[in-house]
Amino acid sequence: MATPQRFSTTILGGSFGALALVAVAATRGAAARPTGGPQRDSAAARVCSPATTSARRLAASLGEVSSIGVAYFAGRSRGGDDGHLAAALTTELATQLLSARPKEANSSSKGQRRLLVVKLSEGGGFSDVDLSLTGSVFREEDGGVRTQAKLTRTSDGSIVWSGSKTRPVIEIPMLARLIAQEVAVRINAQLTAPAPKPSNEKSVEVYEQILRGMYIPSRYHPEQLLQAIDHFNRALELDSTSARARELQNDAELRLIAWGGSGSPVETRLLRGDALRRIQLRGRDESERLVEEAEGEIRDGAAAHACQLLNDAIDRDARSAPAYALRALVRARGGEVRGAFSDAEVATQLGRPLWGNSLRAVTLARMGDTTAARKQVRSLLAETRRRTGPLPYWDARFLGFAFAQLNDWTGVQSVLRRIDPRDPRLQWVRRDPSLQPPDERRSSRRNR
Repeated sequence: MATPQRFSTTILGGSFGALALVAVAATRGAAARPTGGPQRDSAAARVCSPATTSARRLAASLGEVSSIGVAYFAGRSRGGDDGHLAAALTTELATQLLSARPKEANSSSKGQRRLLVVKLSEGGGFSDVDLSLTGSVFREEDGGVRTQAKLTRTSDGSIVWSGSKTRPVIEIPMLARLIAQEVAVRINAQLTAPAPKPSNEKSVEVYEQILRGMYIPSRYHPEQLLQAIDHFNRALELDSTSARARELQNDAELRLIAWGGSGSPVETRLLRGDALRRIQLRGRDESERLVEEAEGEIRDGAAAHACQLLNDAIDRDARSAPAYALRALVRARGGEVRGAFSDAEVATQLGRPLWGNSLRAVTLARMGDTTAARKQVRSLLAETRRRTGPLPYWDARFLGFAFAQLNDWTGVQSVLRRIDPRDPRLQWVRRDPSLQPPDERRSSRRNR
């Protein structure tokens, strides 16, 4: 899959992610919602524009380091097949570094628990951090994993530390701890997270299947979710008692139903059961929780705050297709045309072309090009009619936004009626004023 931009994630606190390549979940609180009534679209456009940052103060010494950029380690094994190992190592390494606390030099500074900001990135972009950590992963002939790592001061490019570490595959969390400890020593800090233990899976093969399922590129791409489910199924075939594989398999299946697939046999089987009723029980990281909160803010007319939440969600998971899609909607309604088209394109490239094309139609209509918008919507409607059975909730929702922007309320109702009536999120649709005809909207306001 082509990447439309360099992906990076800024992390201020976290734990091991369940299914994401960039899934160290943050614990920083969401942006506070401004008081007062709903904000105007123009405010949303300003909030969704890139924020300007003040010049970063350079750390005078390693003891003053407060931020580090960690690039995803590259898989360099002969023959490949090590991307999941590199992703697991890098993510655990970032988690360990988040626990770094400075060794206080005097008693007056005791009690200060400065947090080390960790920026996780796939392509560098570390000009705004004090140090950068890069590395490679190699499979050894004896079945172990060897890594080469380098810690660099970003201000002048000097190498602070470089070295090589080797451990068995099953001990990847411990390997990450060893590298994190080398970093902590150089910045006069200590790691406060508990020392990790080797995986308790019965075999390396089971462990690797679990890692392959955990570290798919995007947790929202339907085909990649199917791949994750397949890996967890293989792990369970190897060891039916693996609680971790069972838990992750269930979570991946619920994610597929929650965000919608392409009508695969797996999806059809899950919909025949009770998976749809259980989607709210799936595991969510902070990024996904922010997306859901932002969606509620959009319904309530708090567009500016919604965009702040979506920006935060993308900071935490740079491949969050729904965050880009919802931000495209806010930007289109706020008149930020270029940004809306850009976000719609990212959503498309992240495996959600129906969302992206629906939002292009919304943006075209907002620009006044209703002819092109109607042509786009007709094409999307023909595409959805080729699918038998219910339409995934988010597919119907975004296509409904396109019809609503064209004031085609018959079209809105035709796609919303295709949502499975068992879906617990149907109440969200009924509360969304942008999907109601103007006369019903006025009636709802009078009845409040």
